[in-house]
Amino acid sequence: MEGRRYERVSEAIRLEITEMIAYDLEDPRLAGIEVTDVQVAPDMKKVAVSVHIPAQGEEAEKIIEVLKSTKSYIRKELASRIDLFYTPEIYFNSSLNLGSRERVQNILKRIKRGRPKDQ
Repeated sequence: MEGRRYERVSEAIRLEITEMIAYDLEDPRLAGIEVTDVQVAPDMKKVAVSVHIPAQGEEAEKIIEVLKSTKSYIRKELASRIDLFYTPEIYFNSSLNLGSRERVQNILKRIKRGRPKDQ
């Protein structure tokens, strides 16, 4: 029963943050950002938000910094939009690190060429 509550809360938070990034935050650097996952801590006081950033390198790091600078606004909006006893602290991170992105790109290229194994 408790696990279902975490799922509902994380999904509600994911939807609200996605909407805020797309419509409320008027920063052009945040265009194309997708919230991929939200993990709620067992005490529901912390939330880890994973985002997919189409940019790479320093630009991706700058976008994460922009998101971190909007944490207080997002948290305040979450408090008004979702009825929770305690509004969790938000932590943003990129869903794929740079090495993983390159690896995924290489795998997709190999699949496209019909060679699933490293050759």
